[in-house]
This record gives sequence, structure tokens and C-alpha cells, in this order.
Amino acid sequence: MKQWHARYPKRFDLASDDDYLKWRDEKLAAYPGNVGDLVVELGDMTAIQPAERTKILETVERANMCVFTAGAAELDMASLLALGRQLGVTRTDKSARHPQSDELTDSGILNHAIPFSTRHCNWHTDATYYGSDNPIEALFLLCKRPALEGGSNKVLDHEMLYIHLRDKAPDALDVLMNRDCFNYRNPATGEVDAQRGGKVFWTNADGHLCHRFSFRKTDMAWSGERDVAAARDVLESLISNESAHVIEGRLESGMGLISNNVLHTRERLVDSDDAAKKRLLFRARFHDRVNPGYPG
Repeated sequence: MKQWHARYPKRFDLASDDDYLKWRDEKLAAYPGNVGDLVVELGDMTAIQPAERTKILETVERANMCVFTAGAAELDMASLLALGRQLGVTRTDKSARHPQSDELTDSGILNHAIPFSTRHCNWHTDATYYGSDNPIEALFLLCKRPALEGGSNKVLDHEMLYIHLRDKAPDALDVLMNRDCFNYRNPATGEVDAQRGGKVFWTNADGHLCHRFSFRKTDMAWSGERDVAAARDVLESLISNESAHVIEGRLESGMGLISNNVLHTRERLVDSDDAAKKRLLFRARFHDRVNPGYPG
């Protein structure tokens, strides 16, 4: 593995260029060119082999994500949580959420919120409503049944977005990393929670880069301060323009995603009218991140 975290510990320090420039060049050279470069085939996701685990962690280091095949494992939430445990992520947010929100299907739950509908989901990271003291750092998906048509995802490593900002708009990045830029707005009531929100980019206690963002205006109450508004415009423009580092693919039955809560979309889909054949993905969200340095 490249061990970037150990070799370039100051790569996310805006006051230091040496580590950043070395890491940036290596990161750009190693970044996957298409979804095929993200795929790791597993014999059984509930009992991964050392070589499989190494390949997962190498791919996650390059892109903060990988796509996997479940192999012989059952396609259910238990398998997804078992995979997480093998990669050092165990602290889920399951107890804090609606019990059915682990299943992404057009079931009508949660008032037909976008993830549970057939509508297009614009760019976002999961769970922007958590405070920065306990954010969602990893997102795992497992597909049991895909949609009849559509439903592909676009994904973008937030470290690539960081590079674009640092190279092209460092003043905007400085605001996004050092200012409280937004609070959470309850979509149902419109109330703004001053205790939930904060920075857009930050580093966690271990020095890894974290990021949160959503185009959903119903739950993001952005600051109206001029420099924050200007930084937000730059950020949204960069995301909307979809750089060459955006990767697109669709999870088919038996495929899944491991990610450190990277930016993602979901395209509009056409689903079955038969409840037993509707699109079904299992989702697990963690307060831990997949760390290539985790000893296992």
C-alpha cells in the first residue's frame, strides 16, 4: 500500500505545501480511471481472505471507495455489517434512525424521501445532519435487486474535490475548512438546528480528510455571510461541472460499495410494480472510516 497518511501527514494542512504537492501528484497518478478499476471480487464477503482485504484497502486508499462482489454470502444486512467488522468499521448509526431506512427501496417509507423513491438524487454525502463531533465517515451498500431500468450512481472521491479546490480556489477552500458554513434544517418543520452542521471539509482526530455536502436545499441551511456564500458558489460549480474524476456505474445483484462517504448521485430509475421485485439495496452507515492502516 502507498501509506500516504504516514508519508505525507501534512497533506491537508493549508499552511504547508511540501507534503501536499508530493501527495497530490501521486494521488492523481493512482486515481482509478473507470468503475472497473474499483472492483474487488470476493469469494464470500462475510469471510474475506487476506489478499482480498489487502486489495480492498489498496483501492480505498487510492479512491476512498471500492466496488465489491458478495460471492457466496447471503445478500442481507448481516453480511454488510460483517464486511464492515472485517475492515475495522463497527459503529453504525442504526439505533438513531428509522429501522426501515437500512433498506433502499421504493416502499413508501419516510414520506417517499428521495433515497426511497425512483427520483434522481443530486450530489450529496450521507447524513449531513450529524454534528462534526460524530459524523458519518463510511457508507456501505449491497444490492440484492437492481431497478428494472436506470438507478446508476456517479461517485467522486472528496480528496479529488479537495485537490481541485486547493489548486484552483484556495481562498474558497480555506473558508470551507475553517468556518462553520451551514446548519441542519429539518425538512418537515423548516427549523434550523444550530447544534448540527459546521464545516464542509475538516480532518478527523487521526488526520484523515472528512467532507459533507448536499444540493438538497431543504436540509442545508447555509450561512449568508459573503465569503461563505462565495465559497459555496465555487464548490457547487466544481461539483456540477463533474470533473474527469467522476466515475459512473450501476450496482447489480450481488455487488456493493465500500466508501468513506464519498460524494455520490443516483440517477432516476424505473422500478417493478411487483413489491417482491422492487429495487432493493441494503445500506450501512458508520461513524468509523475504512482506514488502510487498520491492522485487522
